[in-house]
Amino acid sequence: MPSVSPWTILLSLPILLRLLKTRPLPSRETIIRPSEERVVLLGASSGIGRDLALVYAGRGARICLVARRRDALESVKKECLALGAAEDRVLVIVGDLTSTEDVIRIREEVVKAWKGLDTLHILAGVPSTSTLLDIAGVPLSSSSTSSHGKRAFQSDGPTKEGLDRLAEDARVSVEVNYIGTTLALAAFLPTLASSSRSPAMHHLSSVGAMIPAPRRAVYASTKAAALMLVETCRVECEGSGVRFLSILPGTIDNDFRTKSAVSGSKGNCEVQQGIKHDWEKLLLDPKKVVETILYHLSLNPSPFPLIPIWPLSLVPSLRVPPKPLVFLPWQYRMAFVLMRDTVLGWLYLEPSARRKYGLPA
Repeated sequence: MPSVSPWTILLSLPILLRLLKTRPLPSRETIIRPSEERVVLLGASSGIGRDLALVYAGRGARICLVARRRDALESVKKECLALGAAEDRVLVIVGDLTSTEDVIRIREEVVKAWKGLDTLHILAGVPSTSTLLDIAGVPLSSSSTSSHGKRAFQSDGPTKEGLDRLAEDARVSVEVNYIGTTLALAAFLPTLASSSRSPAMHHLSSVGAMIPAPRRAVYASTKAAALMLVETCRVECEGSGVRFLSILPGTIDNDFRTKSAVSGSKGNCEVQQGIKHDWEKLLLDPKKVVETILYHLSLNPSPFPLIPIWPLSLVPSLRVPPKPLVFLPWQYRMAFVLMRDTVLGWLYLEPSARRKYGLPA
């Protein structure tokens, strides 16, 4: 019997692995064609909600635009129609996600129009871009003011007016960022699960929900609560068939950061204040955010082989579903691990974050 050269075996190994490699699962778009998809966008009047609506309009999907301002929604609808969307495929519903009556009405109108939905986007949110004590009216000095080298607060504590202002900011943020997400999940998940061949829910979170960000104390804490809500609900609803996805972006290059949770107060936009030279380079292109959301929603929701080589691809315990959490950009996932598990968080990442947001390092 002729012997086989080790080089022959080595060179044939890639070919063998190629033949044994499991084919990737078909995309979700083979289950629900883009032109047949029924999409509900909660928070569609501006920002990523508007951007997603325009992409869905170009695909020919049925789109439900939801927000509190009718004039803004009608403007987005006109943009969708200009991209070729049919009048009867763009549904506009004015509603407040913090109102139980409005959330139920929105769901009922969607079911009446389309008999259900395939994709739910929870996008509504309000920012809060000042430090906790700045909101309360007790800012911390920007430099050392004592012989001990410590930064000092400008008073021993906030006034009632300062605490009232902080309470208002916190309540508005909690109402929209957390309670709105809570009501939307509870109201739509059963209908989503029962009416779609491939139900999917996307929650636009924030990297601030996982990594402490200066000047984001109120905002980050409410987004963290909402993210934990979605993740816990995902665990509780295993087996329902609903795909859960949370995108955690850094600061997006739109007008969201210039707003404030409290009417009449301005957002703290680092770019406009010129806190850091070339800070704009760190901003995320909204197009990139939309592409990331749609890419991950297009993945087949079924578990896929962690090692896509036969026979390992047949082992159930080696199959995993698509990622439920996606950091954008991916480097933030590394930053999260470093902040949580290493001294580099305190030595480097936290000082860098303070400089980024205009605070003493």
